[in-house]
Amino acid sequence: MLEDIYERIVRIREEGCRECLKVVCRMDDFQFNQLMSRLELQVEITSRYSPPVRPALDPMISTELGVYRGDDENIGRLLGYPECCIRSFSQNTRYAIDGEHLAEVSELDIPEGKCAIIMPSGFIPCSLRCQEAWERKLIGFADRDEFRRILELEDELRMRLPHFHLAYDEYFEKIVLE
Repeated sequence: MLEDIYERIVRIREEGCRECLKVVCRMDDFQFNQLMSRLELQVEITSRYSPPVRPALDPMISTELGVYRGDDENIGRLLGYPECCIRSFSQNTRYAIDGEHLAEVSELDIPEGKCAIIMPSGFIPCSLRCQEAWERKLIGFADRDEFRRILELEDELRMRLPHFHLAYDEYFEKIVLE
């Protein structure tokens, strides 16, 4: 969850970024502390809503960490993505929820009362059947109440963590089932 990402970022900085995400160590203390304060606030807000999957990282943090700037493998590991999903994304095979993903919906065992499949925005699984992504709570089902709370969570995150990333207005990918 978001708390794990927070801890990984702190650990990377403390260990001196020997192998990955050197941008974390190049930040001055002020910038780093500002970003971590935003992540702490995102963790606090998200925990009150208990979504079935975690939201995407705050766009300001994602931008500063270099998400989508070519270090897909290290970013994917930081975000807790399964290796199969990282490979699928980094090999330029899947950049969005596509027709193949949507075709897989009919192959899923959808629990009664669930109205949507939810994922963190920006997480593109190798398959909607990726068991590891489900186990890591990167893919999950939502019922109507959970879906409503997810929309409320997104509204609160937009309000409390304003940003200027024009293409990043949602924190969850949503595949509506009904």
